[in-house]
Amino acid sequence: MAKKKRNNAWVQDYFFLIVPQPLEDELLSSWLTRVALEHKRQLSTFLTLFVKKEGSSISRTDIDFLYDEKLYEAIVNKSNLSKEDIFKMSLRSEEGYLYSCSANNLYPPNQIRKLLDKRNHYGLMYCPKCLAEDEIPYFRKKWRYQFYNVCTKHEIFLTDRCWVCYEKINFSKIKHNKNLAVCSKCEKDLGTTLFIKIQSNYKYGLKAVKWFEKGLDRGYFIIHNQKVHSVFVFDSFKRFVYLLDRKENLILDDFPLINEYKNLCKKLENYNSKKASMIYKDFFLTAMIYFLFQNLPVNFQKFVKENHITYRDFLHGFKDASFWYKNLILDLVPIENKKGREIVESEVIGAIKYLKSIGERVNIINVAEIVCCHPSIHKGFNKIYRKIFKISYNYVKK
Repeated sequence: MAKKKRNNAWVQDYFFLIVPQPLEDELLSSWLTRVALEHKRQLSTFLTLFVKKEGSSISRTDIDFLYDEKLYEAIVNKSNLSKEDIFKMSLRSEEGYLYSCSANNLYPPNQIRKLLDKRNHYGLMYCPKCLAEDEIPYFRKKWRYQFYNVCTKHEIFLTDRCWVCYEKINFSKIKHNKNLAVCSKCEKDLGTTLFIKIQSNYKYGLKAVKWFEKGLDRGYFIIHNQKVHSVFVFDSFKRFVYLLDRKENLILDDFPLINEYKNLCKKLENYNSKKASMIYKDFFLTAMIYFLFQNLPVNFQKFVKENHITYRDFLHGFKDASFWYKNLILDLVPIENKKGREIVESEVIGAIKYLKSIGERVNIINVAEIVCCHPSIHKGFNKIYRKIFKISYNYVKK
């Protein structure tokens, strides 16, 4: 005779039995997992029993970024904490300071490190020394920030896994009833895991992380004697990373960590997912962005000139660029770069004649290569080429 499934729906009507107080800068998922462990339950099971029936699906999403009014209300009602207490632990509380997006966004913006990044093999980041010192181990919100790759308190690199069994940190996998500083797979203490101290020659990168951290904490940066809202700087972060991450081709000789960055890029060609190489690369790129804002406009304009960055490169496809960012680029990057240098008709005619003389095919791509411009972006070149092509076509037709 088949056994009847036990109906646990009644548990949803009761308060949480034990409610630990949120700790300073604690992540919502960290606090909820601590509550679940106090109830001797896995996070998904706990959410199913005490909060709502879809607990397993909720635990697989990014709870820290999820904007769910009903979930918030349920947690508030069952914990007796205020909605402000719950919201403060959510990454949504950083909206308007670290990032800007609509309430319906399901996935965190680029300023927030993904909960589990399969492309970069990230798990949930943490500082081993912070966990070791905690009376009650917990995970901080700042460990989710893209720019925060080192612990500014202990001056060591963050890590994303247990370095005994290489298991990536993921709260949904915790089945033991201990604490958050215990590996979900081998149950070793994460506070005793290996860590890498910031080398003396890496201090510039540490200074950069502290600069971004300070700007976020107070809500603004001082750049070129101007007060700039923190969200404007962080919204432009991804664009700067895109332009800077040129690997061995990057020209940024005055940047203190340029050799370390280029050597790392070579190592990443033979990338091992169990190594922390991508954490170091993000660290270097963060330091580069800090470098561009120092001694403004000298470092910035030198980077633009030596790497042949155009006005268009900074703005093309950047739909949500702030007025501050647009004005910065307008002031520091010559507007002519958007069109390219001025090209005259004689250059185009000369290029066509040269191609014919060497027996090469005459088309817009080959002609543009001789003239040294982009075949589709440069409007002046396009206009001249079409004009010459039209005259030639009409002449042949006659």
